Amino acid sequence: MSKITFTREQINTMKLGPQYTIERNPKQYINELIVDTENAIKHLQSNVQNTFRYMAAKKIKQVKESNRHNIMHKRHQHNIKQIKKILQHNNLTIAKADKSKAIVIIDKTNLEQKVNTFIQENNIIEVKKDPTETYQKQIQRIIQKSKDIIDRNKSKYMLNIKPTAPEINAYIKTHKDNNPIRPVIDNTQALSYKIAKFLKGRLKEDVNLPNTYTVQNSNEIAQELQKLHMEKYHKMITLDIKDLYVNLPKKE
Repeated sequence: MSKITFTREQINTMKLGPQYTIERNPKQYINELIVDTENAIKHLQSNVQNTFRYMAAKKIKQVKESNRHNIMHKRHQHNIKQIKKILQHNNLTIAKADKSKAIVIIDKTNLEQKVNTFIQENNIIEVKKDPTETYQKQIQRIIQKSKDIIDRNKSKYMLNIKPTAPEINAYIKTHKDNNPIRPVIDNTQALSYKIAKFLKGRLKEDVNLPNTYTVQNSNEIAQELQKLHMEKYHKMITLDIKDLYVNLPKKE
């Protein structure tokens, strides 16, 4: 592969990290915003609709004006377009690094091989037909039968309107040999996401678990360890469990 060169400004843009988001040009989404806003306003009472239309129009105008004068925003957009051209020309793509905020520039073919290796090693089987629609109907029937748990007025909010099969995102384990991937799946558009979120809340309300062996974050465990009394002959170990839930025996 030939040497790839980025300008200092392009490198600074990439240093912003994968979480940095640049909005689309207002000209591209302003019409969609107006349509979505109007649809939302129509669900309000008729005597307040015009008030909200005025407020929405004022806010949309502010959005247009703020983007018009944002020079840095336009520079980042230009840099990203140039970076994309360089990546496409060299068959490269950008992936997130696992356990850090860094980004990884990797050959597309190499990334595909890593994903295929993960699929083979974990005996993942490809289905012939997308079962999303079938599962959507099943969940809909279950919701209709669960009137004692789910209020009828809330049941319509338990389903994603346009559900899709979740996509796998490959995070690169830069801290390990051969840089394998960690699969991360975004379930927010999955058909069961909303009902699962609802049930999580209900279980938290109805089942009082002591949570003796759980921590919220690394700061909490650091504070707990400071309180721990250790003798010279004591030893402390950590266990890293790989793919805990997918390795549970199905029968149990």
